[in-house]
Amino acid sequence: MPRQQTEGPRGLGGQTLTVNEPFIGRLPKAFIVAAFVNFIVGASFGGWMAVQPSAGAVLGQVHGEINPFGWLTMLIYGMTYAVLSIAAGLRPPKPWVGWLQLIGAQLGVIGVVVGLLLLSKPLLWSGLVLQFVAPVLFLANILSAVVSLRKAGAVRKSTPDLSLHPLSLLRRGGAYQATDRVGQRGTDVSAMLLLAGTAWMLVRSVTSPGTLPEQMTGALFLLYYGWIAGTIFAVALHMFPRFLGTGVSARGSLVAQLVWGVAVVVGVLGLVWSPAVAGVASRLLGLPFLWFGASYLWMFSRRRVNGQPTLPIPVVSRGLWWAAWVFCLVLGAFLIGGLSPFTLVAFHLLFLGFGTNLVYGIGYTLFPYVLHRREPPRPVAAVQAAGAIIGSLLMVVAFAWIHWATSQLAFVLLAVGGTLAALSAVAFLLMWLTSRRAV
Repeated sequence: MPRQQTEGPRGLGGQTLTVNEPFIGRLPKAFIVAAFVNFIVGASFGGWMAVQPSAGAVLGQVHGEINPFGWLTMLIYGMTYAVLSIAAGLRPPKPWVGWLQLIGAQLGVIGVVVGLLLLSKPLLWSGLVLQFVAPVLFLANILSAVVSLRKAGAVRKSTPDLSLHPLSLLRRGGAYQATDRVGQRGTDVSAMLLLAGTAWMLVRSVTSPGTLPEQMTGALFLLYYGWIAGTIFAVALHMFPRFLGTGVSARGSLVAQLVWGVAVVVGVLGLVWSPAVAGVASRLLGLPFLWFGASYLWMFSRRRVNGQPTLPIPVVSRGLWWAAWVFCLVLGAFLIGGLSPFTLVAFHLLFLGFGTNLVYGIGYTLFPYVLHRREPPRPVAAVQAAGAIIGSLLMVVAFAWIHWATSQLAFVLLAVGGTLAALSAVAFLLMWLTSRRAV
């Protein structure tokens, strides 16, 4: 396809940024849109349960399925395809594999959700099979793109010049080689944990037909704190130094990554054989959350120190990132203090306070280039971000309150927080769907 350059979105200073729309393609956008649609459905269920706690007996499992698989995992797939295509020039030689992965991943979520709601074992098994197949297709597609690029010896002439795209700043190497290596190792290990966790759930559902996904604690530990948390830590090592023009300690990050890996492995073994060992692993797991949270908050307080070019960062992104890493810090402190990683407090700190607010902030920075849409109006974005942060905070406070005591006020906070979180998710998606295209 011939190169088509368009006038891209404008940065905070009003400058026009050039983009190469055909190079990104439709697949990453489809994953991203699917992820946000899933998140809105999951957030709506969460808001429903917050207002009507008795609904949790039925919807709790569905909510727990959509958050990791329908929301964050689908988003990771889409952003990986988008960033690798620009930052590394990777173009899968068989695009249909990616679309097959998208369909399989989405049908997997639907199969598990409907299977849980209808108590249908065939649907549940079918969904778990697809949830295992989807990451296999994902890794195979990325690997085929790497092999294809190496065989070509260079980016093909038909590929647009990467230097013309603002996201070329996300290329590996340069001043960030050390942390890039640590981050790459983290993404590789996290992907393997995703495969292990989904395979474990599938095998367990077949060998123990009466076991529900929420009861497969070992597999869930791999998926939540191995795949999701590990991927976020790894991607942050690649993105945030480039966003902010300042580095984070590669040696400290490597140590934190090693502690995270040991904690995940020991935690899984403990959940299978020894609750006491699982408790120790949970406290150990808190250390990387604490370290990464403190490191990035310290990074945000510094000015650029290496003179490297950066993308224009909206103020709303910085606010969301500050909030996200504070939630990460709090989760680390709670885990070290003995909080179980399977409590609702820990889940909402991880998925909502930390992961979702981090995604919102990255979205405001990268979506203008990935989706080719103009930035939403700042006042609207600020209201959405405030709703997301306050909603997350109220839900975490409410669940913590309920965890350690019983109070009617806690359920009121939970209802308000859940409603805010759901509305902010809807607002975020609608802002990007209705914003003007870059022309």
